Amino acid sequence: MNITILTVTCLYLLITLGLGFWVARGKKEKADDYFLAGRTLPWYAISMSMTGSNIGTEHFIGMVGTAYAFGLAPATFEWGNFIPYSVLMWVFLPYFYRKKLFTIPEFLEQRYSPSTRSVFAALTLLHMVFVVLAPALYAGGRILYEMILVQQVETFNCGFMLSILIISGVTAAYCIYGGLLSVVWTTVLQVVILLAGGVLLVLLGSYDVGGITEAIKTNLDADSNRFSLILPANHPVSPWTGVATFWLTLSMWYVGTNQFYIQRCLGAKSEWDAKMGVVGCAFIKVFLPFIIVFPGLVAFARFGPGIAEDAVYVKMINELLPPLGRGIMLAVLIAAIMSTVSSVLNSASTIWSIDIHKRIIHKEALDEELVKIGRISTFIIIVIGTIFAPVLLWWEGGIFIYIQDMAAFFAPPIAVIFLAAFLWRKAHGHAATLTLIFGIIAGIALKIIGETWGGTGIEHLKPLLNRAAVNWAVCLVILIILTFLIPRDVKKSYDPDLIWNRKWARLPDSERALNQGGRNLMFWWIVMITVSTSLFIVFR
Repeated sequence: MNITILTVTCLYLLITLGLGFWVARGKKEKADDYFLAGRTLPWYAISMSMTGSNIGTEHFIGMVGTAYAFGLAPATFEWGNFIPYSVLMWVFLPYFYRKKLFTIPEFLEQRYSPSTRSVFAALTLLHMVFVVLAPALYAGGRILYEMILVQQVETFNCGFMLSILIISGVTAAYCIYGGLLSVVWTTVLQVVILLAGGVLLVLLGSYDVGGITEAIKTNLDADSNRFSLILPANHPVSPWTGVATFWLTLSMWYVGTNQFYIQRCLGAKSEWDAKMGVVGCAFIKVFLPFIIVFPGLVAFARFGPGIAEDAVYVKMINELLPPLGRGIMLAVLIAAIMSTVSSVLNSASTIWSIDIHKRIIHKEALDEELVKIGRISTFIIIVIGTIFAPVLLWWEGGIFIYIQDMAAFFAPPIAVIFLAAFLWRKAHGHAATLTLIFGIIAGIALKIIGETWGGTGIEHLKPLLNRAAVNWAVCLVILIILTFLIPRDVKKSYDPDLIWNRKWARLPDSERALNQGGRNLMFWWIVMITVSTSLFIVFR
């Protein structure tokens, strides 16, 4: 056991725990305060907290490993988000914010039906617990164990389980106490740490192999496609067919409809802050592949092929850094874990409290009861995630692919019904609910077909981005057919503001004066679009 690494790790955990309790001190037991930070969040906190909720250890471990195996291709998952960010900013978010929603499922009841809300809430909870929370805890437990004991986790053992329990216990403590306010400000600290640490490892790794230029040359000598984003249609990570449609499927779902990602936007102190927070997050996402993808390329230049994908990042840290440096990098990785775990806990407890408890179990629940339920549900959710996390030891592929693979089941039908909600007046609740259910079944079926009959002429279904694109198209057709085939509920009416029009792209009159000079949203949005598209041109 390395005492230096353990000491740095404990110091980081104590600082984070203290910050989480300190920022929420003296807050009243109101639902707005607990679930939405009192709707007081500034844009820069939103930007960094959105980044932290998205970038967890599974990215450092999983995406670095995928880049080690395939090259620059996984950068697609970060650089390809500029269109969904634009849709969120100009189409979805104005309604979410102006109607003072607590949860995204609330929107689906206003637009479609109570059953659509219920199905979506259930799917969201399942996804957050088993596809986001559990993998984050698994990756975190593995890192903590392997870096402190300097040995790989081969099978389940008590030390590995204890590592998971430490991370889940500390994170749950401040989440239960302070709600979103604690989550956001601890995440700001965590993002600063993980960005600095990521840059440090890339620089040290590049220096070790003779510089960035040498690392690039080694990768290109092995395969000229390792620095391309747009690859053949059967490529397992970045097929050109999937890249072209990614913004409509996984990215549209994740960026535009994902509770644990955009909940901090609902807690913004103004609509300008909410929208500028999205732009700021998009800029950070442009930078991220340089610290969560490039290490995989450096590792390939340093070690060559043959290392298990999920072991690459820890191997780099252990071989390139002295004990103090390894302790700092472990703090970086734990920061990434906790930022994701805390976001999931807060958002999942919000959905349980607002969409299930208040709506189904106790409709007259007051704020004090909702906050109490939020805390209890946070505890139950972390227990479930902690129990399930070790099961991923038996998952044969890399953890990053596991997360994306599972998301490919959920994303297409959700993306379809949300776009239709704002853009197609005829879409109704019966059709939307059935499309949601059908889309999950279709996603599973496409996965089975791609894996079972991949060598019989339909191998293009095997890459998850291609499967997601096919499922999205199928769900769109199903929604259209069901909309005309099944009569809408004549008793159901929806807010006419739900159908998007140009006024939603403008700030309210009360905030219009802020949209001037250096605070002009349109200017920063155009810069973001230009930078993002330029990257695809450079690495085409």
